[in-house]
Amino acid sequence: VEGVDSRLWLATTDAASWAAVDVDGRTADRFAVWEHGPRRLWDAVEAAYGWWREAGSPGPERFGMTVAPDGTHVPWLDVPDSPVPVLV
Repeated sequence: VEGVDSRLWLATTDAASWAAVDVDGRTADRFAVWEHGPRRLWDAVEAAYGWWREAGSPGPERFGMTVAPDGTHVPWLDVPDSPVPVLV
């Protein structure tokens, strides 16, 4: 696509919702975004990015996950008593 450096695709596992984000390589804060379906995936990305920035931009080594015998899982930051919030 002319003027597009790269395109990021996001989709739910059932493909009912998707988002396409065009990056032009010149700006880091404005993107062309297309979304379809009941779940607003780009809104989820922006919320997660905002939380990550507010948490001090922690590196991957600070994250962990607790998995219960029944398969439920809880991601956390620094310690298991500090779960990563569900944002949207």
